[in-house]
Amino acid sequence: MKERLLIVEDEDTLCESLQRVFIREGYEVDIAESAESAFTCLEKKTYDLIITDMILPGISGIELLKKYREKNPSQKVIIMTAYASLETAVEAIKAGACDFVFKPIVHDDIKLVVRKALKK
Repeated sequence: MKERLLIVEDEDTLCESLQRVFIREGYEVDIAESAESAFTCLEKKTYDLIITDMILPGISGIELLKKYREKNPSQKVIIMTAYASLETAVEAIKAGACDFVFKPIVHDDIKLVVRKALKK
């Protein structure tokens, strides 16, 4: 069975680009444009990995991570952001993110991060 990814990103171009990359890599990929729509996806399916932007409309990617991991503490989550700082990276890791990726996203780099996260 294919591993399932959920990409939570409000920037359409990046979201679609990542979806294409990971489908070519053999993953089943769903997308959500906000944390709220991600929760709808998470009610219907389970995912091996969630890749979420830190800044989303409504609640943030960090809040998505915190709220969802309350119910599913073993859920693997990667946080992406264009607004990187040491504080945000530490906040993401403390909230339970398995990795933190800086934008602009380099496809080869994120593929490697995803493979590592799924092997943990």
